[in-house]
Amino acid sequence: MKYNFELKRKSNKNLYTQLYENLKTKILKGELEAHTRLPAIRNIADKNDINPATVVKAYDLLERDELIYKKVGSGSYVSPGIIENDFKLDSKKDKEKDSLEMLDYGQIDLADSINFASATPSPSFFPVKNFKYALNKVLTRDKGKAFTYQKSQGYFPLRESISKYLYENKIETKADNIQIVSGAQQAIDLLAKVLLNFGDEVIVEEPTYTGALSAFRSRKASIKGIKLEKDGIDLNVLEKKLKANKVRFIYIMTSFQNPTGVSWSKKKREKLLELASKYDFLIIEDDCLSELYFTKEKPLSLKSLDTEGRVIYIKSFSKIFMPGLRLAFAILPDKLLPQMLAAKHATDISSAGITQRSFDLYLREGLWEKHLYEMRKLFKKRFKVMEETINKELLSSADLIYKPKGGLYFWLKLQNKYSSEKLYKKSLEKGVAFLPGSLFYHDNRESNKFRLSFAASNEEEIKRGIKILAKNIKEIQANSKNKGYTPLL
Repeated sequence: MKYNFELKRKSNKNLYTQLYENLKTKILKGELEAHTRLPAIRNIADKNDINPATVVKAYDLLERDELIYKKVGSGSYVSPGIIENDFKLDSKKDKEKDSLEMLDYGQIDLADSINFASATPSPSFFPVKNFKYALNKVLTRDKGKAFTYQKSQGYFPLRESISKYLYENKIETKADNIQIVSGAQQAIDLLAKVLLNFGDEVIVEEPTYTGALSAFRSRKASIKGIKLEKDGIDLNVLEKKLKANKVRFIYIMTSFQNPTGVSWSKKKREKLLELASKYDFLIIEDDCLSELYFTKEKPLSLKSLDTEGRVIYIKSFSKIFMPGLRLAFAILPDKLLPQMLAAKHATDISSAGITQRSFDLYLREGLWEKHLYEMRKLFKKRFKVMEETINKELLSSADLIYKPKGGLYFWLKLQNKYSSEKLYKKSLEKGVAFLPGSLFYHDNRESNKFRLSFAASNEEEIKRGIKILAKNIKEIQANSKNKGYTPLL
């Protein structure tokens, strides 16, 4: 196969775009078979008399479009099952899925609708006054330095403050093992790039966070789901999978899981760590809501029980602080730090310095703990109202699968296996938004389950919105019976 192309220097298109389009054409026409290794970057650069950086950009575009996949230390390969239609992103299904994910992230303005879809708190909850104090104090203290690039690993005083905060929560780690990132989603994306090669097996809870599924799909991982029980996944099923295949890592949320609200029992947490040691795999623990507990004691993280460095711990401050600040961190073992640091630098160099410095002060002056105390009080009220209204209005036509003890979510199941997507569309027309269950499964299966979040709705909206849902469910079920409709199987 020849890899010298007629690249035009005097063209409206830059060289890396031309190279990308040439390679894309070869792949889509089938001239390059699945799993074919592309030439080394230096090789193509020499043959076409271009800078290696040009080739890197072209390969990055091919990877973005999922035309190729990369193996760490090995090179770039043609993705399997490539047909031109796979890369048309304007299909109705793609648009609907993207729209649902944006609802989850709070990126779609629902105007007058009652919003049970978004996991983003109401702006009225943001601690603007106290953060303004921290911001002004940092600007006075650091002046122009506040706007310089930080080291890619993160502002060291903030990493020290986080280390101290973690110690108070039974997690012992050095500041040197903490990587600051721009939100938990970036942490998941970077870890997927660092840890996954094509076809690596990843195990997730079923159902699970859609953002993690997207990250693992982008690396062409083989995703396997294990059904959640009321205290965590079925570990007997997990061990059978571990015996059958090598697993790269398992991704879990041990406290107030998204979307179900489930929290793992201590017994299962300990058993999972035993399995990780026995079968030599890593665990990514995503913790964004453990502070929102509505019982007397805060749940302990899996990381606090980890004595072998098996757990990569991700903690987001965005979800219950101010989402737009995009601030989170990951705790990593020594062997993964250099790769994570390189991936972070390549992605955005570093997270915003002014945000890191201000949040460091926010932690040091005890403002974070005060904010958490207020958030728990406010969300506990909403939690109780939603739980009581669900019990009163919905339980004749839907089941509450788990009873959470904290977090932001209720996970329900329509009786008689009616599709939650049908209910979603009808309810959106009536001014109530929520997320159907299909979004949270790795295989996008149809589902009669759905998630309600109380993050963005006040107590009156919660009562009114659930009454509308109850009415919609009854209408759908009545109409389906009249039409001789066969429920979703």
